[in-house]
Amino acid sequence: MQFSWQNTVHIHEQDGTMVGESAPFGRRTFLRGVGSAGILAAISPALAACGGSSSSTWDGKLNFMGWDHQPEVIKRLVSSWSTANNVPVDVSISPNVGYAAAIQTRLRGGDPIDVFYNHSYNSERFIKQDWATPLNDLPGVDDMVANLYPSARPRYVQADGKIISVPYYSAVHLMHYNKRMVEDAGFSGPPKNLDETYAQAQKLKAGGLETPYVAYWIKEFCEEYFNVYLLSEGVIPFDDQGDPVFADDPKTVRVLEWWQSMYRDGLAASSVLTDDPGKLSTELAQGRAAFFVLHHYFLTAVRELNGPESPNLFHAPVSATGETLQIGDVLQMGTITNEDRKARAWDLMKYYGWKDVDGKFTVLTEWAKSSGLVGPYSDFFDDPAVIAAFPDYYDLKFLSATFGTGSNVMPVRNQSWYSAFQMKVGDHVHNLLLGNATPTETVKALTDAAKAAKKGGGL
Repeated sequence: MQFSWQNTVHIHEQDGTMVGESAPFGRRTFLRGVGSAGILAAISPALAACGGSSSSTWDGKLNFMGWDHQPEVIKRLVSSWSTANNVPVDVSISPNVGYAAAIQTRLRGGDPIDVFYNHSYNSERFIKQDWATPLNDLPGVDDMVANLYPSARPRYVQADGKIISVPYYSAVHLMHYNKRMVEDAGFSGPPKNLDETYAQAQKLKAGGLETPYVAYWIKEFCEEYFNVYLLSEGVIPFDDQGDPVFADDPKTVRVLEWWQSMYRDGLAASSVLTDDPGKLSTELAQGRAAFFVLHHYFLTAVRELNGPESPNLFHAPVSATGETLQIGDVLQMGTITNEDRKARAWDLMKYYGWKDVDGKFTVLTEWAKSSGLVGPYSDFFDDPAVIAAFPDYYDLKFLSATFGTGSNVMPVRNQSWYSAFQMKVGDHVHNLLLGNATPTETVKALTDAAKAAKKGGGL
């Protein structure tokens, strides 16, 4: 597998033309070099020559970096702003896998990046490292924060009031279920909790559906599911201080017992530990599964596959009584000292992550239309353009309620130490699912991992 700086695109404001370039080299070699003083010493002079954001002068051009989800849409959206505002923007697109390492290498080397995508779990760390700038006191930022669902604000605003990012997109974990299969099995509706999920899946399996339940249980995503399942059963995973209080709730052991039973009893395929979402969506569309828990926008993927069962797929809560996990990634501003440059970068961020100068969700509506992504704003689902962007199989009132009061962003997931815990969860959960650890042992292992990560600080 090769890692490369793919699709570095220069958008020329005058004629809108785009020129791409790439410089591939081995991903393993690249990642091994991240943070290496030798490599940074070699690349810093070249990158510094580009004119870093810390410079007091500005050539009138901005730099924007994102990852390669629908790069043609990114380029078109940024180009539209660039043309309307007479500000050239260089857009760099990097692979999602390895993105964090790539952007950190560029920033360490002095390469100016004015506005960039970031994974929310890295956003606080980037502020602490002075790779990203707090947004307080910028014009309109308080209005933007006030426009957010209260449930969403902790992702973008720290406990001390520091505003560290704006939305790129948001999503919630939901149950995607086959309405026909559930009703044909004699149930009045989708399962209302984890125990009912097990019971319905077990009956469907007894009726001939080999693996009724699918989820993206690869190691890298197990942390999300750990929190989804706990929240759905009313367990608070972490307190306001970031301590793992899930360890003190007896329902945590029951949740892990359920998880292990779903896998052990063949209600999910053994391959689910490595399957990708594309395969899982296909299983649902083809009628080889009845339940799929993942981000809400996968309903678009399943429906657009046009399989024999695609029209029978709908959304339901993971649990009718608990919460679900609200996730999302962010936009951050690089370290900029030139006030004109900073003002223009902020204008671009407001347009891309909130509203345009006419008060419209221009960019977020585009992402809703192309991918089913959501902007976490209280008036987002009431906007006529947004309503028109979503296919009619989306229940927008249900989605709005889930974002508003039925989901939790878990602010602890932004803290700089949390990613060290995140990386450990998959190992412990896979040990559990494969029968190499008991639920009680897994609770202890996860508790120890969280405490060790917090003690380490993450920097």
